[in-house]
Amino acid sequence: MPLIASCTVDDAFYGELNIHTNDTDGLVEVFGNLVPTVSIVRAPNATLNRFVPIGTREAGELTMTVGGRAANLHPGAGKWTRGSYRVDLKLAGKRYRFAPNSIATSQLIRDGRRIFEPSMDDEDGDFLVQWLVNRDDTEPADAAIGYALAVAFRTGAMGFLSLLINGAEMVGPG
Repeated sequence: MPLIASCTVDDAFYGELNIHTNDTDGLVEVFGNLVPTVSIVRAPNATLNRFVPIGTREAGELTMTVGGRAANLHPGAGKWTRGSYRVDLKLAGKRYRFAPNSIATSQLIRDGRRIFEPSMDDEDGDFLVQWLVNRDDTEPADAAIGYALAVAFRTGAMGFLSLLINGAEMVGPG
């Protein structure tokens, strides 16, 4: 599953955000006038998993920065349960979790509070985003982190029951 093409999105709270991707190098970068730059980079020697847009879910093979500060990124294994597709992130004393909450959407949670719910079309990369809080309750990094994680890992995941009904052939190894 390749990364989406580079694009620009118009976020309701933070205006125009640029999303730059490089599938070959395993790079996702989100930047804009009102948000810090967020980069997720896959290590050159990473073992590629074709089912993950950024190419791996191994924490040791990924580097993430937010506004130039290193973030501690820990993707779940992404196997049989929807919850296994979560991505945990620690940054400057804050804890983020990006986790699927339906087959199509995920939520960005900061310090236990639901902030942002994106859904991304796998074909063309179009976003549908719902902010779950008022603008005053967000931080600029929330938007850039949410979009970057959505591009790198996609949004949504099937639940275990859906996998049983639809067949396990949709789940890849790795």
